[in-house]
Amino acid sequence: MMIMETSSRRPPLEPVLPLINVVFLLLIFFMLAGQLAKRPTVAVEAPMSQTANGEEARNKLLLVMQNDGQWFAEDSAEPLSDEALLALLGDKPEEAEVRLLADAGVTMLALRGRLETLQGMGVEQVRLVTQSDAAAESASEEAP
Repeated sequence: MMIMETSSRRPPLEPVLPLINVVFLLLIFFMLAGQLAKRPTVAVEAPMSQTANGEEARNKLLLVMQNDGQWFAEDSAEPLSDEALLALLGDKPEEAEVRLLADAGVTMLALRGRLETLQGMGVEQVRLVTQSDAAAESASEEAP
């Protein structure tokens, strides 16, 4: 009588460990690269807005205005003079689109004065940066 050997070998499993390593590295990469927008060096609280008017153009010049009326470039802790602002605007200030992040406590009179200064320099487009009122309400509702 002849006994036949039956092989119960399973096919080798695909190695999963390299896939896990790649996914882990991608996760770390996107966590580190996820901070796309620079934060201003000067602390201000943006005013609330009930409606959003589209996406913010993050590649445009951001000016930060404090309560006392001083303004700063987004990556500088030194107050901007008019000459430094003209240098930031470049050769064609009429084509520059400026984002203005004014503190919520800034008076309308001070804000209007700064907007008139920008207009006098030739800037035609200024976008006021605000934070969404709906997002703030939902965050306060979730907080215990």
